[in-house]
Amino acid sequence: MNWRIFHLRMKKKINRSLNNLIQYMKTFKHKVKNFALVKGFLMLPVMAMAQDVAVETKENPLAKVPEIFFEPTFYLWLLILSILAGVFIAMSKAIRVLGFVINKNVPDEKEEESTEKVAKESSWMRLMHAMTRSVPVEQEADVMLDHDYDGIRELDNKLPPWWVWGFYLTIVFAFVYLIHYHVSGSGSLQLEEYNHEMRTAELEKENRMKTDANFVTESNVVASDDPMALSEGQSIYKKDCVACHGNAGQGGVGPNLTDDFWLHGGGIKNVFRVITNGVPDKGMISWKSQLSPKQIQSVSSFILSMHGTNPPDPKDPQGEKWTEPIISAGVDSTTKVN
Repeated sequence: MNWRIFHLRMKKKINRSLNNLIQYMKTFKHKVKNFALVKGFLMLPVMAMAQDVAVETKENPLAKVPEIFFEPTFYLWLLILSILAGVFIAMSKAIRVLGFVINKNVPDEKEEESTEKVAKESSWMRLMHAMTRSVPVEQEADVMLDHDYDGIRELDNKLPPWWVWGFYLTIVFAFVYLIHYHVSGSGSLQLEEYNHEMRTAELEKENRMKTDANFVTESNVVASDDPMALSEGQSIYKKDCVACHGNAGQGGVGPNLTDDFWLHGGGIKNVFRVITNGVPDKGMISWKSQLSPKQIQSVSSFILSMHGTNPPDPKDPQGEKWTEPIISAGVDSTTKVN
């Protein structure tokens, strides 16, 4: 054997082996990347489930079945992710097969390798054909209709089996939905779910009002005598209220805050309401977007602490005289003295 011919053959085999190795590494890298992507999508509901389990375990010694299993959206997302994964795999396979078909006229030394790759895809192609019932291009004349739209012909293809079975599945789902929600009554309709959520929210609100000191509303606010709260209220007053009510509450553009007369009622609840909602027709803005409820309670308490301080140059009384509510036999009555 000629040494030069042997050298060329060996060089060709080594180059082909290196190309095959590089192609395999690229394919492997692509598969790992795709697997990580699909795994990430599929792990979303699992992570949500694990979070529910952790919450339930923290609150209760015995973990309950995660609520996510009872949510229709969980199964909807699971179906969507399954469809996306199937479409992604199908497209990947189709692109590979298309590449084999395009490169079917390969050199003689690669013909055997290409034939083996096409043979490996034959089982997949049979599955795809069973799922789509697509008519080969060579047989399109058998399903072509007589209609001609400016040279565009129409094919009478059969509906893909995956679409037909999907349609049957929607019929079954609709039947189960009808029985579950409208016949047996085991499922809650939207209005019932809304009412249930509103009741739950109301109970949570009441529990928060009882346990959370920072949850202050007009209905549960009380005047504070805490030095820290009064100091905070004084700081807020000097920053936001002095311009209208004076540095000592004697009044200016706004009314006097130290006497017994109030335009919109005295007491902590009325003062809290006025500061929260404002009095637009009198030029008093709403402070609820700038101050927290706790801060409004502090400044309201500080305003009430200025009562009777008799600052110099007080503004003339405005409104009606106010006395604190009298509690008698469990009934609150407010007394206004003219």
